[in-house]
Amino acid sequence: MAKKKADPPKPVARVVSRPKKKTATDDATSAQVHLHLPNGMRDKLAEAAVANLRSLGDEIIHRLAQSIERDEAQKLSARLEAEGDHIAKFEGDIAAIVAQLKRQDD
Repeated sequence: MAKKKADPPKPVARVVSRPKKKTATDDATSAQVHLHLPNGMRDKLAEAAVANLRSLGDEIIHRLAQSIERDEAQKLSARLEAEGDHIAKFEGDIAAIVAQLKRQDD
């Protein structure tokens, strides 16, 4: 009986694991929400997700976060504008008092 020729050793594939990228949905306190999107919106979001190297869920979360941050910035801007108006009024009052004191000194 002839000996079977030994097969050459197979190359060993080396698997390098990369650390998993943390996503917005990794939070242990995250909640699931089921929603219906208008026709075509899912496709547009999916295209944007691919372009931004995000999952569809992460793209939606990113866009919602931007919207919330923009709303908060607008509220802060309105508060700062109101405070600026108050300061301008006080400056006017102070200028009037200073002018009155100057007249009294004359």
